[in-house]
Amino acid sequence: MQFNEVIGQEELKAQLIQMINSNRLAHAIMLEGKYGRGGLALALALAQYIQCSDRNDKESCGKCPSCLKFQKLAHPDLHFSFPISSSDSSKNSSEDFLVQWRELVCETAYFDLMRWNEFIGSEKKQSLIKVEDSKQIIKKLSLKSFEAKYKILIIWAADKMNIEAANRLLKMIEEPSENTLIILLCENEEQIIETIRSRTQIVRIPPIESKFIEAELTKSGIEQEKSKQLSEQSEGDLIKAFGLAQKREEDELFFRLFTEWMRACYEANVERIYKWVEEVSSASYGREKQKRFLVYALDMMREGILRNYSGNDLQTYFGSEDAFLKKFSPFIIAENIIEINELLNTAHYHIERNAYGKIVFMDMSMQFANLLRAKKRKFVS
Repeated sequence: MQFNEVIGQEELKAQLIQMINSNRLAHAIMLEGKYGRGGLALALALAQYIQCSDRNDKESCGKCPSCLKFQKLAHPDLHFSFPISSSDSSKNSSEDFLVQWRELVCETAYFDLMRWNEFIGSEKKQSLIKVEDSKQIIKKLSLKSFEAKYKILIIWAADKMNIEAANRLLKMIEEPSENTLIILLCENEEQIIETIRSRTQIVRIPPIESKFIEAELTKSGIEQEKSKQLSEQSEGDLIKAFGLAQKREEDELFFRLFTEWMRACYEANVERIYKWVEEVSSASYGREKQKRFLVYALDMMREGILRNYSGNDLQTYFGSEDAFLKKFSPFIIAENIIEINELLNTAHYHIERNAYGKIVFMDMSMQFANLLRAKKRKFVS
């Protein structure tokens, strides 16, 4: 990765380049900041720049054999360590996940620990950098470099090192082998043992300027006005910005699903209910999305009961959702709210445990058809 591929961070990029060209870069450097600020991208650009055989005073060439290997993360003097978790006892270090790591990093250098865990199928387990990683790191860095002058180790999410791994790594940081550069990336330096922190050159990564995030959002196909709004809400975090965009799109989908569902249930229109159940149970939704929809439905029901009994003083929904809730809230009353909540929570429980979605949603819809007519009020669409 070249520095021009790193989103924003112009001042920090210039600072890092100056440190390299004036020989002021320490053998161990810690880049601290949220994943969405681009720490991994900066580390990759920094490593490529150092090893480039034809760099200028601002950028690596991107064309020499070293740069071409870096772009594929295949340079023999570039090493990685990162948190892993696996039910397979034979997979106990980063080496066992290098294929997946390269695949994800080549796709994007902007991801967090949750995205990485999902990618390797370990989202329900705690990922750590374990002692086996430290052993392999020490072994690799004790050898001579293969092609370039430097051996470079990037430790991603270094704040996820367990104590045993950190203590073994400490000795290597204290007494590094010749021409070795260690780049630690973390979100919270306080979670790294003090003895390591005190021996590294700490560089704090600032938030990305909103104009750069806005440009990335617009480039991805989001309309400019929405991109501007999301970039301002993102707090300089590109991952958060795209997360907000995805949530907004999903909320729009969930709002449509919810309104169609409630109208069909109130009318007790079996044909419309069946059509709705077919959509929400289709493969394109999946269990996690179904669970998020049920949480959205719970929030809408909560908003309805609050508005019904306390007016609009506590409202948290606006626009089309607000317009719908003004008409819908009279149907969420003391006589049915407890049963409604129980139905939604039970459905969430069953979906989480792999129950058949069509049965869960159809049964719930039939019960909603009765609950929404508790006072025989007419639902005005």
